Amino acid sequence: MAIQITKQEQTTQVTLTIPSAEADAIGAELHLLADELDTVLWALALLRTGHTHRDKSAPEGRPATLGDLTTAITDLEHRLTPRLQGIRDALIRQHAAQGGSYGALATAMDAPRSTAQRRRDAVTGRWPSTWETWATGSRA
Repeated sequence: MAIQITKQEQTTQVTLTIPSAEADAIGAELHLLADELDTVLWALALLRTGHTHRDKSAPEGRPATLGDLTTAITDLEHRLTPRLQGIRDALIRQHAAQGGSYGALATAMDAPRSTAQRRRDAVTGRWPSTWETWATGSRA
């Protein structure tokens, strides 16, 4: 993976380059996930500045509105968060399936061993969620 950031006068171009095999594995959802990453960056800038620069009628930026905040919350809560949780749970399940220990999982999570054990036991003690199945491409 390579990330290139090119700052221009009014915009900054962020280019993420991944191997074709990874793009093929992700498939058509690659565009959706890139859009979600864009939402993350927009929301972070919105929080840090209190302004949005995405309104074409106000190219110099305008104060963030309740509508902007609602859009960011909705996108993150309903589109990104479930996907991230599904990816995380699928990784935890595969970590366990490959013989990973609670200690190794705790290190990976930067959490106490007891937290890692509870998380893994919760994941492996149930069927994969819809989003976990999505993350594995139905290959759970």
